[in-house]
Amino acid sequence: MGRGPLRPATTGVQGRTRASMVLCRTRTGITDLARPGPSFGRRHVEPTPVSDREFVMSVPADSVQTPPVRPCPNCGRDWGQGLACQFCRQVAGLPQGVPLATPALRFGEYLLEGVLIVVTLVIGWLIWSLFAFANGQTPAKQVLGMRCVKLRTEQTATWGTMFLREAIAKPVIGLLAWVTFGIVYFWLLWDRNTQQLWDKMVDTIVVKDPQDAMRPAEQKSDAEDWASTAGSPAGE
Repeated sequence: MGRGPLRPATTGVQGRTRASMVLCRTRTGITDLARPGPSFGRRHVEPTPVSDREFVMSVPADSVQTPPVRPCPNCGRDWGQGLACQFCRQVAGLPQGVPLATPALRFGEYLLEGVLIVVTLVIGWLIWSLFAFANGQTPAKQVLGMRCVKLRTEQTATWGTMFLREAIAKPVIGLLAWVTFGIVYFWLLWDRNTQQLWDKMVDTIVVKDPQDAMRPAEQKSDAEDWASTAGSPAGE
C-alpha cells in the first residue's frame, strides 16, 4: 500500500554473487576466482597479471628473513656472502692478513710476466753469445753447425769481429731495412760469396762446419803440426 516500487529480484542476487567472488593473486602473476554461489554457474573472468613488485609489496615485512651478520675477523665489518670479506678481501680459512689479490695486481702480473720472459731470453742469448763468439758463431749458428770465417785470412772470426758483426753491423743494416722494406735481407741471393751486407762490413763469410774443423783450438793444433813438419829436415 504505502510501499515504493519493488526492485527486481535479480539485483540482490547479483550483488551477492559479486560479493562471493574473491580475487586471489598468486606468485606466478595469474588471478583466479573463488567458487561462485551455489545457485549460479561458474562465471569466466579474464586473468589479471601481477608484477613481481606488487607481489613483494604484498608480503608482510615480518615474514622476510634477513641473513645474519657475520663480522670479519680481520676488519670487523660485515663479511657478506662471498668467500672473502667484501671490504678487506680476507679469505675465509686462511691466516689473518691474507686477502684476495686485486684485479689491478692480477693484470700487473700478466704484464710483468711477459716482460720477464723477454728479458730472461735476452739475457740468456747474451750469455750464450759471449761463449759462442769466441768460436766464430752465434747461438743459432752453433745449433745449425755454421761458422763465420774471415775472408782474407781464412781463419775463424775472432770474438771482437763477431761482436762488431752482431752488435754494430747488424743493427745498422736493420735500420736500412726499414727504408728498403726489408729488401737488404735478400742481398745474399745475388751475392757471389753469399754474403749479407753486415758480412761485407766486417769481411766475413759463413761456412758450414758440422765437424768443427774450423774451431780455433783445431786451427792452432793444425798450424803447429804444419810448422813442425816444415821445420823438420827432409828425410827424417
